[in-house]
Amino acid sequence: MRKSLVFAAVMVLALALSARASIVDWNCADDGDGAIVMGTPTWNEVSGEYYLTMSGTQYWYPAHVEGDFTTDTELDPTVWLIETVENQTTFNWTGYIITIGMTKNFTISSVIAPDDWTWVINAPVSGQPIPNDGTGWVGSVVYTYGGPGTEIAIGQSGDFGFKMSFLGSVAFCTEQIPTPEPTTLALLAVGALALIRRNKA
Repeated sequence: MRKSLVFAAVMVLALALSARASIVDWNCADDGDGAIVMGTPTWNEVSGEYYLTMSGTQYWYPAHVEGDFTTDTELDPTVWLIETVENQTTFNWTGYIITIGMTKNFTISSVIAPDDWTWVINAPVSGQPIPNDGTGWVGSVVYTYGGPGTEIAIGQSGDFGFKMSFLGSVAFCTEQIPTPEPTTLALLAVGALALIRRNKA
């Protein structure tokens, strides 16, 4: 009898720990300022994890994607936010920063990156300004290219994404900033110095 009770208690605890909220509604789109233009996203669920996948073109930065998730409970659903982004800026990308803000606490646990790129996850911190509006929890993923030949050239695309868990229904906004290649940065610095000298003259 005692063994049955212990087994039942363990099973209830295991089910409670593995339970996750179901997402019953969602929205996601670029913010309409033209910095990034996203296509219609797709939504899939596989083995209790949700996948929000979209593609778009980035023309300048900062670029913003906004949305929200509605859940049936306050348990923590897991969502992969995945973007294929085409570079239509004026420089090759050697890095990319995605900052994400949410109105509730969340975690970032896994990352998708272009081939040979590395990344660093900055854990969310509370009380921060959310990109585009309000305050809440803000974290980021900082991507860095793997050296010459791995940059995302103008007209090419890169896959960026991450897996996040959050506490029930939530609104979010990402801010996306590419990093120019070092040669472009040097040219920009020379141009800025020339402009400063010209203004002093």
